[in-house]
Amino acid sequence: MKRYNLSKIMKAAHQIKKYMKLYSLTHGVKTWADCLKLAWANEKKRVSDEEVINAEKEAMKVSLAEPAKRSAYDDLSIPASAYYTNNSKGRFGSHYVGD
Repeated sequence: MKRYNLSKIMKAAHQIKKYMKLYSLTHGVKTWADCLKLAWANEKKRVSDEEVINAEKEAMKVSLAEPAKRSAYDDLSIPASAYYTNNSKGRFGSHYVGD
């Protein structure tokens, strides 16, 4: 069971009530109970969003942990003679591919 920070929820409810009183906005929020319900709803939404973000991070870690599969074009079994010919000697006898 998730434990919530009750102090944070109460502070949010007080801020909602203060904001509604200050700007005389009463769109559906009239009582202290309404402010408290709204604060709880906001906290539960924040926690669920946090859980979704953590799940996405874990999925990203798992997908990045496994190496990418090589395609047929990245075949490493091609012999060196396919790239280096007898005439491809450079200065000091090095092989030059031409990249």
